[in-house]
Amino acid sequence: MFDAAVTQGRLGLERFVELTSTAPAKLYGLYPKKGALAVGADADVVVWDPGKTVRLESAMLHDNTGYTPYEGRAITGWPETVLSRGRVAVRDGQLHVAPGSGRFLPRAAGDAAQPLGRPSAEFAGSGAASRASAA
Repeated sequence: MFDAAVTQGRLGLERFVELTSTAPAKLYGLYPKKGALAVGADADVVVWDPGKTVRLESAMLHDNTGYTPYEGRAITGWPETVLSRGRVAVRDGQLHVAPGSGRFLPRAAGDAAQPLGRPSAEFAGSGAASRASAA
């Protein structure tokens, strides 16, 4: 996302941080404990090299998915270091924390769990699905 947004000039750094950190923390009821650099916050900090170009490979990612739809794509802008609660979690692509070392943060449901005030498409009783089942 950094490459597509910031490197390509579509968004500034501030908007990138808003979309990838602050807004999700607010949406899921974690702000200001998450999504903010402030006294008392539980912020993870990522140090980016905005000029570093890498070719994506699933093996370089720290997840259990085992693939990336962007395999082989060259991107510019790469996270060099990740700090979590004052500890180095990732440096130069190497993971330095054990699985399960995170901390659960209790939260309210947040705006993402609020009802939309209208039924979702599968329950609306109108549209193509209802017409098809009536035929």
